[in-house]
Order: sequence, then C-alpha cells, then structure tokens
Amino acid sequence: MNRALARSLPWVLLVVAAAASVALVVASGDDLRSLADLRPGPLAALLALQVVYLGVQSMRFHVVLVRFARRPVGVAAWTRLFVLGRFLNLFVPQAGNVYRAVELRRRLGVTIQDFLVAFVNAPWLAMILNFAFGAVFVAAFARHVEVAGWPLWAGLVAATAVTALAPLVALAILPLFPERLRATAWARARLAEMVAVTLASVREGRYLARVTGWTAVAFVQASVLVWVSFAALGVGAGVAEAVAFYVLLQVATYVQVTPGNLGVQELAFAALSAGFGASAADGVLVSTVVRVTGVAALLVTALPAGGLEALRATRAGTVAAEAQRPGSTGASGTRVEGVVDGPGA
Repeated sequence: MNRALARSLPWVLLVVAAAASVALVVASGDDLRSLADLRPGPLAALLALQVVYLGVQSMRFHVVLVRFARRPVGVAAWTRLFVLGRFLNLFVPQAGNVYRAVELRRRLGVTIQDFLVAFVNAPWLAMILNFAFGAVFVAAFARHVEVAGWPLWAGLVAATAVTALAPLVALAILPLFPERLRATAWARARLAEMVAVTLASVREGRYLARVTGWTAVAFVQASVLVWVSFAALGVGAGVAEAVAFYVLLQVATYVQVTPGNLGVQELAFAALSAGFGASAADGVLVSTVVRVTGVAALLVTALPAGGLEALRATRAGTVAAEAQRPGSTGASGTRVEGVVDGPGA
C-alpha cells in the first residue's frame, strides 16, 4: 500500500461508515424525534459527567506519568496539559500528544523517552483493567448477552488476555523483521523498554493499586454517563448494557480506524445495541450524544485554559519547531516526532 492510499483510506472509511450510520438513523423516524426532544436537564448532566470524566482520566494518567517520569509532576499542571492535548487532537491528529511531550520537557524537565513509555503504558493498562471489569460485571448481570454467537463476558475475558499478552507477542515477532529498517528498530527499542518497565512496575503494589483504583472510578463514572445517555433518549438500559457500551467506547478510543473513529464507533454501538434487543439506531444516537457532549466538555474546559493559544502555536509550527530544538531528546535519543510516529492514544 503506497503512502497516498494509506493516508486517504481512513477518510474513505469515514465517509462509508458515517453514511451507513446516518442511513440507520434516517430509517427510524421515532429515533430522530427522540433526539430532537432531548431536554436541557439530561444534557447538562451529561456535560457535567463528561467534565468529571476528563478529570478522572487525567488523574489516572498522572499516576502512570509520575511513576515513569521519576520526578514530581503537579496535578494542576498535568491536568491542564491533558485537557489541552485532547483539545488539540480534535483539530490536528496527534498534535496534542506532541504538545504534551514538548511542554512536559520544557516546563517540568520530563524527558521525551519517559513520556513515551507512560504514553504507551497508560492506555495498555487501562484496556486490560476495563476489559477485566467489564467481564466481571457482564458475567454477573447479563450472562445471556451474546455477540456473533459468543457470550459477551467470554469475549471480554479473551480480550483481557489478548491485550495483556500483546506486547510480549509483538516483542517476539519484531526480531523477524530486518534490523536495518528504521521503523522496526525504533519499534523494537521502544517496545522492549515498555515491556521491561511495565513488568517492573506491576510488581509495585502501591502503584498498581492506585492505577487500578483510578481506572475503577473511571469505569463506574463513565458507565453511569452511558446509562444517562440512554435514559436521555428514553431507551431502557441496565447496568450490564451501560458497562458493555463503555468498554466498547474504550476500544474505540484506543483503536482508531477513521479520524476520531467517526462512523466506526457509531456502527459498533449500533451492533451492540441490536445485540441487547434495542434498535441499531438507538446505538448510533447514543454514540452521537456521547461524542457531542464529550467535545462540548473539551471546549468548556480547554478554552479557559489557553486552548486557542495552544491551537495557534500548533498551526503556526512553533510547537514542532520546539520539538526539533537541540535537547529535545530523551535518554535514548528519541526525538519528539517519535510521539507522532509511535502508538497513538
């Protein structure tokens, strides 16, 4: 696949997936009317929950960052960078991650290499824990729910195991690729370090307890957010349904197929909604409500924190220029652009 096709394919898939999502909703007039009849009260509650969710996610990442940065990083300073990073990613893919890396190095002395390790480690641990929490909740409250003929709880157990083993499998496969390829050498070095420091960190009971605790808080709080989204649309949903949709939302966050997974997330929600006995259009509309209120929460929190200034700096190229400045490397010589070329969050 040539570079031009690789760049255009996600946008082609976005158009196809978005068109399919719209078609599902248009086919159901009742669902369209329920979206138009959303009351201000539930929308305000959803916006508040989204703002709280940003804070909880920031705290979870902060625990991981402090562990791997090996130096103090203030909660307020990091929360601002976390929110601004999410805001910038709305407009320029990966721009927020570059911004965080540069600002952490410039303001707090955190090396790019340490940020990269935390950047990969945080979502990996979150996915493992969310799959595990989801498997427990679905097994307890909705063992009968199936996806493609398989029990949902069993699929979540399998996803937990696969996610946990993925770095070790990748580490075993990478030596099969030629070492002269720069990308392969970069991936092998970063993955080897990530696996080593992760295995060391999970032996630290206090650190693992803090990560698990914040992930559990995010899990419960975001499951409530999904439940409120269904309730706002007048669609009945239980604990198991809310949990399953949140786990799917997490997968959509970390596994990007289209920009922002627009369309893909909606179709995934539609399939799961149908699996629970509701209409596919209900899933599309819930995904839309979650997406729109999430963007609104970012605007509400990022703009007062300097979002427009950060966006201007990103578009003007000053952040990239800072990234290329001498001294913008970590302990192993990894430059800031490695954040862009490396795994995304």
